[in-house]
Amino acid sequence: MSYQALFNIRLNTRPRWNVEKLEWVERTDPITWHRKLIYSRRRRGVALTLTCRRTQSDARTLRQMTVNRIRVVVLGSPRSGKSAVVVRYLTKRYIGEYSSTGDFLYQHRVAFDGAVSEVEILDTSNCAIRGCLGEHLRWGDAFAVVYSVCERRSFLAAAELLSLLERTRLPSCAAITLLGNKRDLEHAREVHAEEGQELSLRFGCQFYEVSAAESCAGAALAFHALLREARALALLLPAPRRKLTAYSVSKVIGTIFGKNSKSVRKKRPSLSI
Repeated sequence: MSYQALFNIRLNTRPRWNVEKLEWVERTDPITWHRKLIYSRRRRGVALTLTCRRTQSDARTLRQMTVNRIRVVVLGSPRSGKSAVVVRYLTKRYIGEYSSTGDFLYQHRVAFDGAVSEVEILDTSNCAIRGCLGEHLRWGDAFAVVYSVCERRSFLAAAELLSLLERTRLPSCAAITLLGNKRDLEHAREVHAEEGQELSLRFGCQFYEVSAAESCAGAALAFHALLREARALALLLPAPRRKLTAYSVSKVIGTIFGKNSKSVRKKRPSLSI
């Protein structure tokens, strides 16, 4: 990382010592250079100011380094293959049977887009029955809603979870992926891929169909896309606060009561692997 060192010299009298021009310097720890380092020294009427300025790319890199943890919550009905998808992504191994007595938290370090992030994946189990669903929704930064293409009931449960996420989390504040599992069992399919695509477009989330039993490529692609979206949302600068005018208040009221509520949602990525 490069920082530019500049000299600003105000001469009241002729200096009795030489000033050497500083070249570009390389720093390995940008956190220590987050603020401007200003060193002023007065000697015999000479004011010497050394300022280390960060370039725009350096500021962007600093902001990326602060986003070093992403919390992912995996939701879905029992026997939809949530744990199989998570373990397949983390270890590239497939295990068919899992214990459904409680939640499991996995910690994983992943590198993408030139940065390393600490990822915590919470594999939930019967959270609606145990009454901890609301806590999980508040805890997570990103959400993977899993259903089985062989069981329509799990697909309907996934739709309810997406609706709950939309009501609980503010729009565009959480990364969400709809994940259809067990696509290798084509003979037992009850939910078509087009239905998953329509549901994802309805809630504005990503959609993937994968098979945890066949390959780890689909799970890896889906999770990497989810993590990339979560990281992009975290890197967005907060919108500046502004005073509510009469026009903005009327616009908010119109939005609440349904005026101009029909908006065109941006099409999200969908893929079957």
